[in-house]
Amino acid sequence: MNLILHAIQPVRQIMLKSWREDFAMEVVADTAAHRVLRDGDTRVILFRAGVICFFDAGPALQARVIAKVQAQFPPIPDPRVEELPIRLGERDGVGRDGVTLRAIDDERLLLVALRLAQSLALELHEEAVEALLETTLNLLSEVTRSGRLPGRRGGHLRFLASTSATRTEILSRLAVLDNPDIVWEEPGLEMLSRELSADLELTSRFRALDEKLDAIREGLEVIVVASRHHRETVLEWIIIVLIAVEAVIMLMGPH
Repeated sequence: MNLILHAIQPVRQIMLKSWREDFAMEVVADTAAHRVLRDGDTRVILFRAGVICFFDAGPALQARVIAKVQAQFPPIPDPRVEELPIRLGERDGVGRDGVTLRAIDDERLLLVALRLAQSLALELHEEAVEALLETTLNLLSEVTRSGRLPGRRGGHLRFLASTSATRTEILSRLAVLDNPDIVWEEPGLEMLSRELSADLELTSRFRALDEKLDAIREGLEVIVVASRHHRETVLEWIIIVLIAVEAVIMLMGPH
């Protein structure tokens, strides 16, 4: 029996703690990071990172869930989609044809869905970091060429905040280097967790992303120094001009 686990990221974040929607399904698990819903063999798993996973769910249910989530939270213009074949077998493992589970239960489905959701959310952050890296390189090139930072200071501060927020979001929401709690609660799932992480290249992708964020941070330090130096230079010239104006006024005044 071959089944498909579908994953889609229609929004950047789902605030599960404040949004209690269950789509008239049984709530199997509910935490700040994920919510597992069940109706017979059907599973709908919502993740805080903005990813929804569907198992044995028809197109109508998928469309209804996605539409309601996008109506509640700001939608992503071009939602990312991934799928993973699942089949029953003698042991839990990952192969060329997908994932084999010795039992299709809530714990195993949550683990597989979690790793797939992390991969999908990581893809979104990879694109965001590439854009930040390109902007940083352009700013550094301009500083090297002209010796000053182009644009307005407010725009630079927004860029700095965006970079910091991206790093914090990756570290707090994805946690791809940590084993999920379900691994410790259910004996025997640790190996499956490792195989899923390796197959989706989560650790290597996360580290590559972290290295790029380090490069961006170093570039931003240069930009901040350049911006501070430019402001200090402007202030020095303002003081010189004021002193010169005062001297002219004194010279032109009555003797």
